Amino acid sequence: MSPLQELLAQASLHDVCGTAVKRARLKATLTPTPTTRQVDGDLKLSEAQDLLFEEGRVHVKGHLILDEQSRLLVAGDLVVEGNIVNEGFDYALLFVGGALTANNLLFHGELVSLERIAVKGVAWTYYNDYSTHADLLTARVVVADDRAEAVDVVRADTHLVGHSRQISEALGKVLHAQAWDAEQGGACSYPDLAKRLCQGKELLREG
Repeated sequence: MSPLQELLAQASLHDVCGTAVKRARLKATLTPTPTTRQVDGDLKLSEAQDLLFEEGRVHVKGHLILDEQSRLLVAGDLVVEGNIVNEGFDYALLFVGGALTANNLLFHGELVSLERIAVKGVAWTYYNDYSTHADLLTARVVVADDRAEAVDVVRADTHLVGHSRQISEALGKVLHAQAWDAEQGGACSYPDLAKRLCQGKELLREG
């Protein structure tokens, strides 16, 4: 059984990824292959689907979309040219043994990078059932909506923490007008925001 398969047996990765020391220890057990897997277009995981990539680099040319109860584990680096979108409201897992890069990210499940997470636009995580685990998170805008994160360092032009009602005014200053209209729907807004990202539309204002 590979280390990634062993991780699938865990109900949550918090106990093995909750600190930088634990992440480094886990990373030392991984043995990614010296190869690259390229996905031409979108990569979508259906409900309850598990997908493991043992390659040292996985390159998704489109969007990465995870449905409820789906789990994607990558032994090495994950590069997503488009957006990472967690559809639905039930548990999902994205585990990356190396560095994770994407254009935008909207995620409510458990998110792990054993190195860094680099997002060009917005890295938006929500709901406090799960956490993000990483050494470093960089993005233009970082939103932790009703969620306690386990990220050592956050670097962003705008970093918003709190329930969406508490940070509503600040969100209005950074969101694209159409995304802001969708966000006003409260909890029901997340499917609309996810739909925008799946269509390749921006969540943030220009600049």
